[in-house]
Amino acid sequence: MKRYLMATAVTALAAAGLGLLHGLAPAAADPGADRARVIVPRAAARCAALEGVRVAAADIGLPTRGGEIGSATLTAADPARGRPEFCLVQGKVRGFDPTAPDIVLQLNLPTSWNRKSAQFGGAGFNGTVVTGLDVAPGLGSTDPAQGQPPINRGYATFGSDGGTAVSGPTGSFALNGEALANWSGESVKRTRDAAIEIVHRYYGKQPDKQYYVGASKGGHEGLVAAQRYGDDYDGIIAYYPAVANQAMVLAYYRMWEQAYGRPGGYLDPAEQRLVSDAVYGTCDGLDGAVDGLISNVRGCDTAFSVESLRCQDGTTGSDDCLSPTQIETLRTAASRYGFAFPMANGVTGIGAFPVLRGGDLAPLLLDGEGNGEASVYRALFDPEIRYFIQQDADGSSADFDYRKYEKRIKELSRLLDTTDPDLDGFARDGGKLIIVQGTTDMLVPQTLTDAYYEALADRYGPSIRRFVRYYVQPGYAHGPGRFDLAWDSLSALDAWASRGKPPTGPVATDATSGAGHRTRPLCEYPRWPKYRGRGDVGEAANFTCAGGGRH
Repeated sequence: MKRYLMATAVTALAAAGLGLLHGLAPAAADPGADRARVIVPRAAARCAALEGVRVAAADIGLPTRGGEIGSATLTAADPARGRPEFCLVQGKVRGFDPTAPDIVLQLNLPTSWNRKSAQFGGAGFNGTVVTGLDVAPGLGSTDPAQGQPPINRGYATFGSDGGTAVSGPTGSFALNGEALANWSGESVKRTRDAAIEIVHRYYGKQPDKQYYVGASKGGHEGLVAAQRYGDDYDGIIAYYPAVANQAMVLAYYRMWEQAYGRPGGYLDPAEQRLVSDAVYGTCDGLDGAVDGLISNVRGCDTAFSVESLRCQDGTTGSDDCLSPTQIETLRTAASRYGFAFPMANGVTGIGAFPVLRGGDLAPLLLDGEGNGEASVYRALFDPEIRYFIQQDADGSSADFDYRKYEKRIKELSRLLDTTDPDLDGFARDGGKLIIVQGTTDMLVPQTLTDAYYEALADRYGPSIRRFVRYYVQPGYAHGPGRFDLAWDSLSALDAWASRGKPPTGPVATDATSGAGHRTRPLCEYPRWPKYRGRGDVGEAANFTCAGGGRH
């Protein structure tokens, strides 16, 4: 797909690239190996010759002042880690605005190359270089041995810091317009174009297949790639993508304010356990197996009532019951939040967070002092309110009323959100998209990803299966959880994009320590794993994907 920004210039660029590499011969296919492999001759010299090479601004599809390679070092193979010999390249893309942070990037170019590339997405507010040496999403966050990193498989890999590294407080980069635009997703394009130019110069050819892999913020960036730059990519993996930034910020603030802004709204650790035990006690077996997972989440919505935890005197909470204010904290999180005005692409609210579906309350309530200052939610919404919405280094999230900032929030929603279901260009060019979500994610709730997929389904109808798969894993949270998903998503994507073989009957392995590598069928939304009633509950073969309908 996606060859070069100016296809007619490929031959000239190849010649120029080789000239910059001091006349070294082009990398050549290994006649004794898989046809896809390209072997770099004189790799040490060729790698060293990259140092100081510049990437012209014209070769990057968004405004920059060009890029340059600061260092290039041939790194020896590491058999113990399964890592091959590769050229480690570090460089930067200079901001078009001289006051904007540069985009700092790293590439890893294997001497034995499979002719494919994998771009890695970022995390949080970015600002830290993504090395591209890690496993792809879905290979088990607590057990990397479940799968090999793309570099080990021969992929040219790369990542960047997203162009948001500043010396000031977290999120303060947003006071610079270009840095904010980079965080919105423009860094995806700038990083990709600079990196692919470097790949081209090193190997003398473009990748045959270009993939993007990311989770959370990286998942958001994956949808940016599909929606805005779809002709650059053959395949994209997006795990728990943060598709609706402004909706999430408002939801985090609303839940936090209920828990900490009202006397008695906080639940201490014992009360959190009370909620968890009650939810699992009611809902764990609704899928046919008592296994510490709630697979039938919609059945749980019906079966469990938070009212069962209300103190009989109606006023005070204890380790055995909850006060009315604490009940309201849970209801607030477990209910849809409708906005006073629509966001981009007609989004009018955000769905329930899974506090009553087995979700861990810690992101909201993990705060030893009970004042909310250490809450993960606060760490996310406070910088966005001050630097993104108020655009004021001296701003404050205290007593924040989002309705006063309607114009700015709408602007940010248009800039940041990836709720647009128009993937026509990506689909037309043969792109493939895999989305994965966990049921217990308290940062990116399943309801949010469900809503985006349903918008895609409304647009494309049955033809959506030509290019999208959406899987939901019970017990999977924002990374690990009660079920730490291990599934080789990259191999599944590559088989689909390269050979036209879509994922069929994928199996998820639990990489959680002590879980014994139990397995489950990885079911396509809206289906879920249901126990057949006999056989080992640790074996996927004893489950079937059941259910249907929309949430």
